[in-house]
Amino acid sequence: MTLQLAYRTVQETLLVLSPEILLLAVAIVMMTAAPFVRVPRRGWCGLSAVGLVASLLALLASRDVHPDVYIGAALNDALSFYVRLFVILTGLVLLGLAHREPPDDRAAEFFGSFLMIQAGTMLVAASNDMILLFVGLELVSIPTYLLLYLSRRTASTQEAVTKYFFLSIFSSALLLYGLTFLYGLAGTTNLKALSVLTALPYVPQLSLGLLAVLFLMAGLCFRVAAVPLHFYAPDVYQASPVVIAALLSWVPKVVGFVAMIRALTSVLAFKGLDDPLVHKTVLLCWIIAVATMTLGNSVALLQADLKRLFAYSSIAHAGYLMVGVTAAFAGGSHGSSFYFGVEAVLFYLAAYAFMTLGAFGVILALRKPDGRPVTTIGDLSGLGWSQPIVALGMTLCLLSLSGIPPLVGFFGKLQIFASVFSAASGDEAWSLQLLAIIGVLNAAVGAFYYLRIIVLMYFKTPSESVQAVGGWPVALATGACASLCLVSGIYSTPISRACRAAAVAANVRPIPENHDAPAVVVGARTEASPTGAARD
Repeated sequence: MTLQLAYRTVQETLLVLSPEILLLAVAIVMMTAAPFVRVPRRGWCGLSAVGLVASLLALLASRDVHPDVYIGAALNDALSFYVRLFVILTGLVLLGLAHREPPDDRAAEFFGSFLMIQAGTMLVAASNDMILLFVGLELVSIPTYLLLYLSRRTASTQEAVTKYFFLSIFSSALLLYGLTFLYGLAGTTNLKALSVLTALPYVPQLSLGLLAVLFLMAGLCFRVAAVPLHFYAPDVYQASPVVIAALLSWVPKVVGFVAMIRALTSVLAFKGLDDPLVHKTVLLCWIIAVATMTLGNSVALLQADLKRLFAYSSIAHAGYLMVGVTAAFAGGSHGSSFYFGVEAVLFYLAAYAFMTLGAFGVILALRKPDGRPVTTIGDLSGLGWSQPIVALGMTLCLLSLSGIPPLVGFFGKLQIFASVFSAASGDEAWSLQLLAIIGVLNAAVGAFYYLRIIVLMYFKTPSESVQAVGGWPVALATGACASLCLVSGIYSTPISRACRAAAVAANVRPIPENHDAPAVVVGARTEASPTGAARD
């Protein structure tokens, strides 16, 4: 590796990461200036919006910059671009929902932490290095502690913050332990180089690889609220403000599943279905998917509190997404099953953002006559008659979460389950087909508790009328999400194309014959990158 190549790669990496750098700079300025200047909440919120727009412009400006994938720490492929673009857009939606949340004396810390979470989410999507991946994950977790701490109001809130804090530290330790095993596989932290080196015959793939996958999945299961590290979610959601619950329902899923795709693609590169590591990884994902969606839907049936219900709903949707991950890696990290599975996961993440942020936006906008927020499904009784437009938005989001056509949630679930049937082949086809059947049955169970809310809104007499008091930013953000539930279902081509391109970019593609692959620095030794590795 020449000095000139290293210098150029560093420059290109900084350009690729300029959107995240901008967000972090704005967040640091806000938190540093807060003790010295008096700015109302609206001013900090506006500055956050400016930071997100500037980050969007930087992302578009750096679209054609591509650092060398074997020595660069960041990727600027279609997967990175799609996820980062979507994170910025949903960040603007979350800003609209949060514009009235923090008091003036805590607004700078609140919105600064929010921007750091956005930057961390984008950093995970752009990561091509285990160190950068872990930094991105922690850049999401640590500001989340602060957001939960700033919103502490009762003893139950403080308990939820403490529970989330210690469990998050535990999951980070598991994840870091898994990354150390990944490093032990080949002696490099570069994910693209790792994907090449793990294919070499002298690498102890099954022993170290299986340990790496186990600890990685354990750490990421906490992020996405999947079994067995799901149990914090209901208490944390219930004790948090609605805006924080909305953020927790969406952002960690993006972070967790994108990190899962990046890491598992590197571990399982160039391996087929007959490989024992692939078989055991798919089995692990199968078990997590079934347990997560079954537990989430079953317990959600018993909930009356809205935030607890959506917490268990979030767990169930993590299970559906795990079904897509199972399908994606059923044949290793190549072939049509990988493309269909990753495309389905990315599409469902987009659909889930519209559905869940819209539903939380409706809950945030409503108040009882005495000014208290709505907390139970009974509080929504008669909403269809007292607030018909608000009820229509909630209905679109709930029907989409139920998977009713022609809304986007239906096509998201359809892609997830279709990807499983597409991946079903060989002696293990029956297990994938069974997974799809279990998923369809869970979707039917999940539809019940969503439709129950709709029935209450239109066919139950309210004990007291609720009022819509969220303001125009909440109305705009919620209306956009509810409208996209319908529009993206009827015309999903743009999102589908972006997801398909991202799925192709996530794969490890062969190097052209005339490409001079750079050397990969592996610890104290240097290995030449063999033909058959990826170069985006």
